[in-house]
Amino acid sequence: MKKILIFVSFVVSIFVIGLVSLNSHSVQDRILDIGLKNILSSAEPFLDNEDTLKVVVCGSRSPLPSPGRAEACILVEAGDDIYIFDLGNGSMDNLTQYQVPWPNVKAVLITHMHSDHIADLPDAHLQSWVQGRDSPLMVYGPEGINLVTKGFELAYSADYQYRNEHHGDDMLPMSIAGFNTIQIIDNQLIPNDTPGLEILPFVVDHYPVNSAFGFKISYKGRTVVISGDTIHDGSVQKYSKDVDLLVHSAISIDIVERMRGVAPIPQLDKILFDIQDYHTTIEEVGEIARDANVKHLLIYHSIPTPRNALMERVFLRPIENIFKDHTLSDDGTIVVMPVENNEIIIDKIN
Repeated sequence: MKKILIFVSFVVSIFVIGLVSLNSHSVQDRILDIGLKNILSSAEPFLDNEDTLKVVVCGSRSPLPSPGRAEACILVEAGDDIYIFDLGNGSMDNLTQYQVPWPNVKAVLITHMHSDHIADLPDAHLQSWVQGRDSPLMVYGPEGINLVTKGFELAYSADYQYRNEHHGDDMLPMSIAGFNTIQIIDNQLIPNDTPGLEILPFVVDHYPVNSAFGFKISYKGRTVVISGDTIHDGSVQKYSKDVDLLVHSAISIDIVERMRGVAPIPQLDKILFDIQDYHTTIEEVGEIARDANVKHLLIYHSIPTPRNALMERVFLRPIENIFKDHTLSDDGTIVVMPVENNEIIIDKIN
């Protein structure tokens, strides 16, 4: 009993000393400095020394709300070069948190021009400008993408000027403000300077969107296909034949119909009905992966994004007996494919 009392007394003493210490300005300052250092620096560098094809989900949800998730965004790293596919709302917060080095970002590629795929382009422009890119931000996109970037340049023209005047030409030169925008052409490779890398765009069907693309990325023998938003018209399956990774959007008709049954306003009911005819169902996604002999399926832009384990089980129920090697992504899901072997490593950015 005496030993227990001595131990309790010791613990209480340490606790009291800790409370008293926290009232010391010098202790507060030291703790704050440690915290600020952790905020501004990454414990693990985003880039590593391994030669891999790496896929990072920087936005996993559709426009339907899901707390803690960003809209569509997929980052692909080939060696040390980075390409970002879509920049939906909230994705730039994730990319900043992941400490993505913008000087290594060679281009942003847009699958189609729905707002949940382009909303964070202005923030990408600012972050890459601040981090020292040496030319306007390179953006590839479908027909009409030039109108989008010109519109952002017009909307943010005063912002560009204010920041240039405040920080100066050495920090934020006006000569590289804005976007260098190029329209994607079906089956025409995206120009790049990354050795061993090919980025092939292909048309998908997202009607009434009049121009939408998926992408096949090949790097030193490793391959990934990004579907973008599309129905199952055969195009994704065609380009996904034997690929290492298929990154595909998916809708659960079952859950969406259940949502319609409890929709509080008629407008939401109408939207939930309309979205069903221009997305690929989760069952179809499984069939595409199976029939294309895909090694692993990564599901993103899930409609709706499951918020708990039960909802996830129901969402994935149609795929259970169709294709086993699948992952339902979260923001920060990462897939690493080393070039020297056929390994596929699934992880999560902390």
